[in-house]
Amino acid sequence: MGRLDDISLEELRELRERAGEGKPRERVLAAIGRKQGDELETLAERHGVVEKTIRNWLDRFVEEPIEPALSDDTSPGRPLKLDIDEREQLFKQLQHPPTELGYEQQAWSSKLLVHHVKDRHGVEYSRGHARKLLSEAGLSWRTARPRHHEADLQQKREFQQTVQKNGPN
Repeated sequence: MGRLDDISLEELRELRERAGEGKPRERVLAAIGRKQGDELETLAERHGVVEKTIRNWLDRFVEEPIEPALSDDTSPGRPLKLDIDEREQLFKQLQHPPTELGYEQQAWSSKLLVHHVKDRHGVEYSRGHARKLLSEAGLSWRTARPRHHEADLQQKREFQQTVQKNGPN
């Protein structure tokens, strides 16, 4: 428990009240649990993360002043192609059928979404990223298969040879 020796349980409880929701609160709750003697494995299970993540969270309370230990570091990576307002607008549009926006398709596909975003926002996405956007918007997507993935082609041929077509009634 050496990671939290310099921080009192009372300080952690006060910090919990100011932490808000999400990951910062989870970090404080994990620290409180550890300070009360919970094992890393138990904390990891409770918070739905791996033990290494718990260790990283606890290390933050030692390496940084207590308040900044709550906040996330800025994430590295490429800036968003659509700003927050544009994304919200897009997600609202995705909640309606494409026909309401002048498309012929009844449901959103990754291909249609790529076209829509390029047409309306001038931004190009890959189909893979379009699938991710559909998921973020709470929509499911499916890929059409020409045949069932477990179908036995030999059995299909035999079936077609043995089945007689219905004649006119």
